[in-house]
Amino acid sequence: MHPYSTDSNERKIIPISLAIFSVIFAWTLNRILNLLQYNPPWWFDVPSFMGFYGLLYLIFDNYLWRVPILKKMGLVNVPDLNGRWEGHITSSFTNNAKIYNATIMVYQKWTKISICLEMQHSKSRSLSASILVEDSNEIVLNYEYLNEPKPNARNSMNIHRGTTRLILSSDLRELEGDYYSGRGRQNYGSLKFKRS
Repeated sequence: MHPYSTDSNERKIIPISLAIFSVIFAWTLNRILNLLQYNPPWWFDVPSFMGFYGLLYLIFDNYLWRVPILKKMGLVNVPDLNGRWEGHITSSFTNNAKIYNATIMVYQKWTKISICLEMQHSKSRSLSASILVEDSNEIVLNYEYLNEPKPNARNSMNIHRGTTRLILSSDLRELEGDYYSGRGRQNYGSLKFKRS
């Protein structure tokens, strides 16, 4: 997985919120230990502000950002794209006359993502990505990929880089857009996927 960027303000707000909760938890734990008159042994370190912050950040990054109530409250605007997406691709290589079946697997945390596309003769993986949610009425996933041919591919297929731009439907069930490949292939085409 690699980091991805977003234009959502949540990347500024959430760390501050987690810091505030960390202070509250550390202060509360300290008060409870004082009330119980418990002094932990020297080899046991009671979680401090930074300990709570690290734990909360880890939990939020992996799980909490997906909680629907946080999305309804507007605290998290980045969509959860995790899962399998089935669809097809058309290519300028065949003058868009042929449809190629394809599958995208998305692995996503709040701060990291990996997008893997697999077709009959090749597979690709994302190298960098961004999810744009603020500037328009659309949610846009942009990513740069590295495509590698499988052993059964034509000799004319080479490893190449490219860029994909996908728009997420309002019901969060479809991704549709286009791609273009870099030097060595110089093809372009369209993609359409539905969440499985």
